Amino acid sequence: MTTVTVATEIAAPIDRVFEVFTDVEHCAGRVFNIRKTELLTVGGFKLGTRWLETREVLGREDTAEMETTAYEWNRTYTITHHKGGARVDAVFTFTPNDDRTTVAVDFHLQRGGLPPGALSAVHWAIADRVRDVIGHDLADLKTFIEGSVQRGGDRAESVTRETHPS
Repeated sequence: MTTVTVATEIAAPIDRVFEVFTDVEHCAGRVFNIRKTELLTVGGFKLGTRWLETREVLGREDTAEMETTAYEWNRTYTITHHKGGARVDAVFTFTPNDDRTTVAVDFHLQRGGLPPGALSAVHWAIADRVRDVIGHDLADLKTFIEGSVQRGGDRAESVTRETHPS
């Protein structure tokens, strides 16, 4: 199993941070490499919420079906998806710190049906790439939360930054 942890501190209260992180419908305008999302369930973000997420990966668009497999309001949630025979779990943890919030993401890639050692040869490459992607996603959301300006109801200012390889 490959595990990567990335964390950041956001200058906003936990309620606001958790609200933005769980707003699947608008993440395409807030996270640079996410091109679109399509909710497959109704009723807001909760245990069992499923959606399709299309993001740019290595210069190509890739779509994955995501599911919330653990959820505790304003504290933690886990997003799970399966890709190429592997299971991917991203565990988001939110810790209040006065008027700031620390967000940690623990990314776990389990080999699934792959033979033992199949991922070990590229473990370091996977870990570095995942760390980079998660770091960029967290930076995008931090920038949005710390400098967001609501315009036109639920629509908010989009994140823009220079293109980086994905």
